[in-house]
Order: sequence, then structure tokens, then C-alpha cells
Amino acid sequence: MRGSTGDPWSWIRDERTVMWCVTFTHGIPPEDVLARYGGDPRNARFLTRQQARPLYVADQSAGSVLRAGMLDDWSFCYEDFGITGAMDGPLAALSQGTESFSVLRGGDGMNVFAHWRDGQRTEQFEPSFRSTRPRPPHPWWDAVRERYDAWNEEYYSGLTPVMEAIGRHTGTVLETGTLGGPLLTLLLEDGSRTPDPPQPPPCARNPRAEARRSLGRGSGVLITPAPSDAATESARATVVCVPNVVTVRQTYRTNTTED
Repeated sequence: MRGSTGDPWSWIRDERTVMWCVTFTHGIPPEDVLARYGGDPRNARFLTRQQARPLYVADQSAGSVLRAGMLDDWSFCYEDFGITGAMDGPLAALSQGTESFSVLRGGDGMNVFAHWRDGQRTEQFEPSFRSTRPRPPHPWWDAVRERYDAWNEEYYSGLTPVMEAIGRHTGTVLETGTLGGPLLTLLLEDGSRTPDPPQPPPCARNPRAEARRSLGRGSGVLITPAPSDAATESARATVVCVPNVVTVRQTYRTNTTED
């Protein structure tokens, strides 16, 4: 894979990096990526990870710091202590006319993979929980599970198999050195991000899914597995909740202010 030297995944296993989100989108430049998130690329600057740190601590509760770059013909956008790249609005916009991947490492131990194409989610699941397997066909679930099986150590590998599965598709590797170097950077305020697509009218919603959603811990993302029947669907449905970003940032604040 291009861009790979030494251990390409060391940043994923860095215990000091407790929460992050990254997206990969094919065929659009970093400036367009920032715009599809809802930012104004004219306000972006090329900053290293160290130089971008003051943007995180300026206001612990407002917005997310986006850092975008290019790997061959794939653009990526990385966030420390952010979840914008896991939200439906930015992902629907990113994937218009192309495809996008999203990987979230939640500071509460919850991780989420998603694949979008042409503004629609095709798969979403929590990689370490087999109960979140999507309805078939699920090629990305299969690809990720293949990499987990190859590691034969799910706890230690963390999200490395997920990134390996994406890398096999893109032919690129997002390395620690790339993340630490200068990338197109801006602070996206919460009120500026691309809004989520409109929800279907109540008559078009699945009552069983709505009932399960109401049982989640706050606002979350419903992941419905592939059922063999209605009873199995009800028993195996999983609600994946959005992490409390402010709490995670405050708990691990030293990670954004120290080397």
C-alpha cells in the first residue's frame, strides 16, 4: 500500500489518543471535503497536529477541529475528540457522487464503522460486536471480520483490522507521520456542520425500530442486524449511542495540551 513505512497503524494503538474519527472519500480534494462537512475552506490553514492543538482547548464544548489531506485519489478528514465525521449529514454530503468510509473510536469504548455511497448509508456496525451485523448483503462486515480473524486477537488489534480492510480497498495507508504533519485545518462550529437528511414521516417509519431507539442512552444511532425472523431482529438489535464529546474532552484534556 502506498504511504506505508514501518508500523503504519501505531497511531491507532496509541493509548494517549482516546477518541478520534476519520473519513475517507474518493475523488474529491480536501477543500471540497471541508465544504461538505459544512466548513468554509477559505478559513482553513495548513497546520501540524501540534499547531492545531490550541484550537481544541480554545473552547472545549464548541465544534470540532477538522484536518483534511489527500492519499492518492482518496481524501481523508481526521478529528481528535470529534464525531462530526460519524454524523449522517456530513456523510451524506461527502458520499454524493462517490463513496465514503467513516471510522469512529469513541472515548467510552464504543467504535463504529460506516460505508456510504451516493448519499445513502450502505452498511454500519460496531466492529467488535457480532450482534450488530447488518442485513445481507454486508461485504464490509465480511471484509472487516476477515481481518479480525487474521489477527486472532480482537482486544489487542482494536480498530487496526478495520483500517486494514479500508486500506485494501483504497490502496493507501493513513500513517502517524501524515497525521502529525501539516494538513488543511479548521475549527467547524457545531451550528455550521451539514445538517442531517430529513427523517421520513412518522407513517413511513418502522414502529419496532422507533421503540428500540427510545431505549437508547440519549441520542444514538440504531444499528439493525440481519434477522432470520422478527423475533431474532427484536432480540439482536443494538443501539449505538453517540459519545459525550465534552465529557471525554474534559476527562482527557491533558492529551490535547501535552506531547
